[in-house]
Amino acid sequence: MYLIDGHNLIGAGLIPGIHLAQEDDEQRLVDYLRARRDRLSQSVIVVFDGGLPGGQARELSGGGVQAVFAAQYRGDADAVILGRVRQNPKTCIVVTNDSDLRNRCRAMGAQVLTATEFVGLLNRPPRRRTTGRRTTKEDPRLSEAEIEAWLQLFGEEG
Repeated sequence: MYLIDGHNLIGAGLIPGIHLAQEDDEQRLVDYLRARRDRLSQSVIVVFDGGLPGGQARELSGGGVQAVFAAQYRGDADAVILGRVRQNPKTCIVVTNDSDLRNRCRAMGAQVLTATEFVGLLNRPPRRRTTGRRTTKEDPRLSEAEIEAWLQLFGEEG
């Protein structure tokens, strides 16, 4: 799962139209993540500092993105992220530019990405969905030997 330090990602200034000074910056980030969710292979939890009453924000969560506010941890998103990493570090990819948080998560066995690396993932083209069927070439070219074999098998039309 991706564990995103929400205000840290917003504060990195890498996402056009989303800034910490905006009253609805959290909603904008969640919408941005939801719109690009198909580029990620795992679930997404974005953790924001503060927020009352705290915990999962049901009105922001959905579309493959869970929003969590850290009020019950004295408003510190880092504490929430570290708690989740402790539960199962091998399944976590932590997204933050906070070097202390990155080092602590890495020491527990989690993967870490900077905001720049993560936004790069989000800005790549969406993954193609496959139907499981093989595609054929539009204009297959046959070798001379293949043409001769077909002619012998089916004969020449004159």
